[in-house]
Amino acid sequence: MFSFFRKKGPDGQEVLTQTAPMTQTGVGVNTRPRNPETISPPVAPPEAPKPAATEGHYDLSQLSIEVSSSSDSLSAAEEQAAMLHANGQLAAAVKVLQQDKPNFAGKRRQESWLMLFELLQQYNQREAFEALGLEYVVEFEKTPPTWQAQQAVEKHKPAASAYFALSGKLSHDSIDKQIQAFYQLHQNNDQLRMDLSKVTEIDTISAAELLAALQQSHKKPNSIQLIGSHIVLEILRRHIEVGRRHPAEAPFWLLLIELHQVLGLQDEFENLAVDYAITFEVSPPSWDARQAPKSVEQIARAEAQAQAELKAAEQDKNTLSGAITTAHPEQLAQLAKLVEKSLAPVIDLRHIQRIDFDSAGQMLNLAMQWLQEGRQVRFINVNPLVSTLLRVMSISEMISVELRK
Repeated sequence: MFSFFRKKGPDGQEVLTQTAPMTQTGVGVNTRPRNPETISPPVAPPEAPKPAATEGHYDLSQLSIEVSSSSDSLSAAEEQAAMLHANGQLAAAVKVLQQDKPNFAGKRRQESWLMLFELLQQYNQREAFEALGLEYVVEFEKTPPTWQAQQAVEKHKPAASAYFALSGKLSHDSIDKQIQAFYQLHQNNDQLRMDLSKVTEIDTISAAELLAALQQSHKKPNSIQLIGSHIVLEILRRHIEVGRRHPAEAPFWLLLIELHQVLGLQDEFENLAVDYAITFEVSPPSWDARQAPKSVEQIARAEAQAQAELKAAEQDKNTLSGAITTAHPEQLAQLAKLVEKSLAPVIDLRHIQRIDFDSAGQMLNLAMQWLQEGRQVRFINVNPLVSTLLRVMSISEMISVELRK
């Protein structure tokens, strides 16, 4: 008799594999030569009879053997290199992986290669980095990681302009505090972006207060950029009508005219000024020549750029940079604060070069806490060394960790 066990073939299907002839102790095995005339065509050997399940015995035929791919587990060298890097020992980490290269070269194991690339980048060993790139091409037959200039790994600079937003219904109950905040920002910043895109309504008093604030800004010509101004322009137009002389509507007229001054739309400004003068039988407001005239296309391009910069600045709020170490506990505190803002936070770690071991231990405690709170945390753009450390610490079992692309 023969024993068999199941294992998975290359196509993932289970196949039977013969181990060795089976004999029973104390029972002779009778053999006799086959008669050549009675030889039958070869057939698949029958499965061994299944022994009765008894305590302490297992039915091997019900087991399957699966072979893990190289990416499912870390090698000893990878773990050691990650720990050395966490301790700031870059040279030692490089040495460990270079000495281990005979063990992973030729096996198409991405982890070790990417870790070594990252170490050489951080250790500023460009010549060795480029040489490794040639070996990588031979191994994987694709483009290797590219050397990153120093400024490319620095944190994005924040937008140069300050940001101020008005939203909802602007009324006499709340406008005072908002205008005071505007004055403070404008006083302390040479450039200010005023976002009007979320305004839904405006009353007479609010229009007068906002008009006064914008006129005050003339002391700093060209210092305010309006975003979403078309929203407020449309609201104001609904409150006025040429020839209808209602004193309560004057602030709407004047604010509409002033917004065109700030935008730089001189022709539209002058047309509205004439309509206002006809309606109220007064001299029309005059254009402030210190404001540079602009076309509608110029305004649209500038606003699109401002929106893109604001979006990037918002993303940077969820981006950490430098190293998360016990010497800089504020980094871990900032991480915890970012996670607490959402049940599904996405934290960008592209600018985090290193996490030390003690901080990783604290992060493990945080990860368990986040898991208990039902938070689905994602770390994105993680470098290979930090990613490996998070695997060593089992942090990646509780949060999603995505490698930097």
